[in-house]
Amino acid sequence: MQVSNLGEGNYFAAFGESRIGGILRQLRISGMRQKLRKFFRENSLSFAFGMLFALAVIGQSISGWKFYDEQRGEHGLAQISYWRFWRTGTFLDSALTNWQAAVLQLACLIIFSEGLYQRGASHSRKPERKHGSRKRSEELSQRKKTSWIYRNSLSLAFTGMVMATFILHVIFATVSYNETRALQRQPPVTTAHFFESSGFWFLTLQTWQAEFFAILVFIILTIFLRQENSAESKPPEASDKQTGDANQ
Repeated sequence: MQVSNLGEGNYFAAFGESRIGGILRQLRISGMRQKLRKFFRENSLSFAFGMLFALAVIGQSISGWKFYDEQRGEHGLAQISYWRFWRTGTFLDSALTNWQAAVLQLACLIIFSEGLYQRGASHSRKPERKHGSRKRSEELSQRKKTSWIYRNSLSLAFTGMVMATFILHVIFATVSYNETRALQRQPPVTTAHFFESSGFWFLTLQTWQAEFFAILVFIILTIFLRQENSAESKPPEASDKQTGDANQ
């Protein structure tokens, strides 16, 4: 009887431990799920644009690959694989042409907004600046605690991206242009020669003017128009003359 009772005790003890272990595992899983939900919610804007970017790049690469093979077929050349198309100047330049224009647009907005203003715009500083105020002195005190590089890290990062993407754009635009010339049985040109050509600047300035136009329209429309609950708009109750404070 004692042996039997001991066995039953061990059974219930083991059963209890397994139940407790299961509950603890469920709590850990539940905690991880809550952390993941919180992480995705707090970074949902980046994830949304990251997914849109990935889908657009995939769509661009597939359609570009088909179009590239059609051009090669018209000149009696063999088709290439999808992955090889990713390494062509045609694909790389098509991406970098737009990237350099997009980062140039944002770099200009970041740098120009340091000293330029637009009354009523949601992302402009107020033209009225109070000098000698207590708040101003507190800002200067806090500024001394950080390095110049950190205080200007955003503009430095975008300036670096502008230079990098533009240089790569020049290089791969030349490669793409020479690929087109090869289809026409014409000799290649140098990067310097293509950089000086009107064709290069005609295409490049097309992207620049489009990006600057978009920013101009955005700045002006945020003076008069509103989008409820959007961080890019002033509150609906704000007046047209109210400047900045879009995210407050």
